[in-house]
Amino acid sequence: MTNDLGWSMTEDDRQLFLAEADELVQVLESGALAMEQGGIADETLQAMFRAAHTLKGNAGLIGEQGLAEHMHRLEAGLDELRSGRVALTPAMIQQVLSGIDTMRELLAHFARGESPTSAAEWESPAQGAAQAESPEAVAAPAALHAGALPQGAVRVHLRVAEDCPMPAVRIFQAYQALSHIGRIEGSDPAQETLAQYQGRTAAVLLAVERDASQDKSQASTLEEVAASLEGVDEINLVSVSEERPAAASPAQPNGGSGGDTLETAAAQTVRVRVDVLDHLMNLVGELVLDRTRVADLIGHLEGQAKEQDQEEIRQELSRTSVHLGRVTLDLQETIMKARMLPIEHLFRRFPRLVRDLGQKAGKKVQFEMSGLDTELDRMVMDELGDPLTHLLRNAVDHGVERPEARRAAGKPETGKVLLRAGTEEGYVVIELADDGGGIDVDRVRQVALQRGVITPEQAERLTEHEAEDLIFAPGFSTAAEVTEISGRGVGLDAVRGSLERLSGLVEVASERGVGTTFRLRIPLTLAIMRALLVRTGEETYALPLGAVRQIVKLSDTNVQQAYGRTLLADRGQLIPLHGLAMLYSGEDRPDETFAVVVGSGRQQVALRVGALLGEQEIVLKSFGDFLGAVPGLTGATILGDGQLALVTDVRFFLQGKEAS
Repeated sequence: MTNDLGWSMTEDDRQLFLAEADELVQVLESGALAMEQGGIADETLQAMFRAAHTLKGNAGLIGEQGLAEHMHRLEAGLDELRSGRVALTPAMIQQVLSGIDTMRELLAHFARGESPTSAAEWESPAQGAAQAESPEAVAAPAALHAGALPQGAVRVHLRVAEDCPMPAVRIFQAYQALSHIGRIEGSDPAQETLAQYQGRTAAVLLAVERDASQDKSQASTLEEVAASLEGVDEINLVSVSEERPAAASPAQPNGGSGGDTLETAAAQTVRVRVDVLDHLMNLVGELVLDRTRVADLIGHLEGQAKEQDQEEIRQELSRTSVHLGRVTLDLQETIMKARMLPIEHLFRRFPRLVRDLGQKAGKKVQFEMSGLDTELDRMVMDELGDPLTHLLRNAVDHGVERPEARRAAGKPETGKVLLRAGTEEGYVVIELADDGGGIDVDRVRQVALQRGVITPEQAERLTEHEAEDLIFAPGFSTAAEVTEISGRGVGLDAVRGSLERLSGLVEVASERGVGTTFRLRIPLTLAIMRALLVRTGEETYALPLGAVRQIVKLSDTNVQQAYGRTLLADRGQLIPLHGLAMLYSGEDRPDETFAVVVGSGRQQVALRVGALLGEQEIVLKSFGDFLGAVPGLTGATILGDGQLALVTDVRFFLQGKEAS
């Protein structure tokens, strides 16, 4: 693509700019939230100012003047805060956050190859201070940016030229001209506050008789209005009614179409340290030498070498093979490390999300994160954003109580939501906890019965933990009313589905009146894993080693029949026992003399196998679109001898979906 300066920008240039822009925007947002919690700190404000300045310079360097101009305004606003000319107030924090949202939207336009100048402008804190403190002015933007617009309504954006005096008068004239072609439902700034307004941009919610975005004559009318207004150098249609997504509606914080586009573009770039690249280059060099050495040795063999020479060649091949194995292992580990990122890259989007959710729900929420240096494969990390967003929405809406309810329960008015990460047995474990009211198990049972999720007989037999697990049923919700945040029965079933696609698990533990904890267990990477290889009949299976608890030799004394099921009696426990061969043949095999106990958390199950082949690191391959999803299997792997091994889906057995 060619930028505003006329030189051709490569895709690498664009991706590098977006990746750095995403990081800088995160610095700005984190700083704004930190100031909201603890006031102005010099180091925080300096970091924000540097980020804004760098982003402005980068935008100017690639010729994106619209981005650069917006960052100049935001930088000027931060300078006003830094100099003390503007006081830090809640309205001021919201102004800064709105500017950051607009920047995300502008970057999203750029990421999609669209003109960033088509997004709404943002004013500096000083420009918007007067109307931000006015109740009338606050009401107008709320109506202006409402999600559901009147039929036939459009948003119109206008800007007064920098060299035009008395911008408020020009905006008033524009309001009057627009009122002749439609009914003004709302404006920002409001007409009542124009006398104190110092900005040069405005937006109007205009109700017209038909959808003006599809009417060329209406667009022409807007052009005529713009031509008739002295000093107004831009007036355009920004978005249309609720039947069509707004082209420049306020960006969803850390979500929505704009933010997703930016994050998706930035996610395509991975930064690798130079020393890692140097190490990879050295390893590739050693591979080339080994390849050359093997080719020479094969040439000697083909030359009908003497028997004595053949023995020397065999020994040299053996040494080369050992060295080749060390190099490939080092290469694999280095590449895996290059794919790993601190989970902070995922978590950093959530403080703003929780803050905004708490404000919408009328709740006071303190959000804390830990384990930010825990590393996870980038591909896995990209898939965790939506599940964690669902869980955070659930924690704020269903978990944390309103201030008055917390006071009545003897709790502090401010609730806590904790998000922490760590590693455990080759897995990354993420816990999300709140100190809210906990899960009402009786209410869950009642709703599950009403919706036919369980039968009355099942309800009587349910343990408390099994009842808690019902919240993951599709469409399940105990919410009394649907809110903007949740209550539609969509969310927790999607969370479980997402974790299952990642070969992970999600569990819930709750105590009434104390709080709820969700525990996610995810493999470090989906590409390579350590597995226990077993054989049953002619088939070889790979069991993820992280799920293997123990191996038991089967006998007449430890295999029992009870409750119509086959159980393994071990150390005072009765563990459900199933045969891997049942997946396909539906018959027991007499050679299944071992049981491999696998599990996660409080769940475990024993799988009958015929032989144990040992541990091995495997490369997981999906079945692709041709076979699709196969119950009980996550994919396959090719072993060193060229044979195929099927990778077992342990969750299939833990969830009781197998044939017994």
